[in-house]
Amino acid sequence: MSDTATSKAQTILTIVAASVLLLLLMAAGAFWRLHQRTRKAGDELVAEARALMAIRVVRPAHTDASTPGPLSQTLGPLMPELLLQKAEPRLEEPVNEQCQEVRDGKRPLAELPEACREALERGRPLMQRTLRATRTEEGGLPEGFEALGDPNLPHQMKGILALQHFLKLTAFEMRFQLEDGQADTALEHCLDGLALSRDLGHGSGLIGAMASATGYTILFRPCADALQHASPAGLKQATVALRRIREGLSPLSSAMRAERVYGPLDAFGHLLDQEQLDALPAGARAIAKQGSAYQGGDVPIFAPVLMRHALIEFMRYQEKAMPFVDRPIAERNAWFDGMERELEQSWNPIFKMGGVPDFSRLTARVDRQRAQADLLLALALVKAHRAESGSWPAALPALYPEHEVLLPTALTLQPGEAGSLVVVPEESHLQQLSAVMDPDVARLQELMVTATP
Repeated sequence: MSDTATSKAQTILTIVAASVLLLLLMAAGAFWRLHQRTRKAGDELVAEARALMAIRVVRPAHTDASTPGPLSQTLGPLMPELLLQKAEPRLEEPVNEQCQEVRDGKRPLAELPEACREALERGRPLMQRTLRATRTEEGGLPEGFEALGDPNLPHQMKGILALQHFLKLTAFEMRFQLEDGQADTALEHCLDGLALSRDLGHGSGLIGAMASATGYTILFRPCADALQHASPAGLKQATVALRRIREGLSPLSSAMRAERVYGPLDAFGHLLDQEQLDALPAGARAIAKQGSAYQGGDVPIFAPVLMRHALIEFMRYQEKAMPFVDRPIAERNAWFDGMERELEQSWNPIFKMGGVPDFSRLTARVDRQRAQADLLLALALVKAHRAESGSWPAALPALYPEHEVLLPTALTLQPGEAGSLVVVPEESHLQQLSAVMDPDVARLQELMVTATP
């Protein structure tokens, strides 16, 4: 080989080697920057977890004769019994459906299946104690209900299901009380049950927020029927309590804040270093250590990079989404549509595969809960007006004249049959919610109340 050819070969090798070295340096720099951003995200998770665990739940008590202290103080000692009584065989679907139809007033009480009747008999004493436990000055669920609670504690998930079981028993009990002419007693059970459902949404993340909404669906129809037959004194008490309960409903953004910490800890907790893990509260640390880390079967080589990027993107998305979930339907859905398109275009398969919840569906369920609360209050107000004046009001009295609430439902009054009054939500989007609800949730066409003379 000539000296010229040798010189050219050396030059080419030098250029290739330099290019490869430059690419390696750039890759190393990019990974170092990604590692720093991951470290920063981990520090943010730690700070938020500590802040969330320090929050006190401040909400008005729904009764004047309230118990001092937080709900955890009265409800916590009952949890072992609640969990034990909930450990019953699941009902066959036809039986479960029939029980639900009795709760909702679609079937007479005489058709209540024996399984549900027996469950009420067994659970009645504990149900009464649980309802009385809701009358506390402060909220705050027992240990194990928190979004950042230790996943090994028995209250996690099972506790929420146990309380939902006793809310169903409350609805059955109200039906028996209404049949016996004890409307004011049934209404008292309604208010305690709604208060318990409200408190399920405080500090328990998205799961708790959805459980809170489900509690309203369980109680809505029997509560409406109790208001129909309540005395003027019962209606007055209900008006005060319903306003306080509505004021104390937790915004969905609060659940989102908790989810923004829980989700990354569960999916990406293994990316935190030991110092960050040690700084987490005990429950959050347990979530991080036992989380469902992505296995990366399709992309084993690039999984560390993808995981770090997905963590950062998940937290960015959740932070941007938080303020929008508490905004009116048109504004928030426009934002969700834009973010969904952005998500579909992501190059990261881990982030793209479903690291974010279906916010449209979640916000729809909370819309329904707020509408149910507002409809019950409206029913109490128009019934009280008729009891005092002998006629229906020409316009709906102000629902919340003293304390502003989040996204109050616009309602309209319409004349019904046989001198009745129908109270209906004005918002057109409420008529479409049934399309995005779970199959076990009643259709939204029924989200109206009729005040009978």
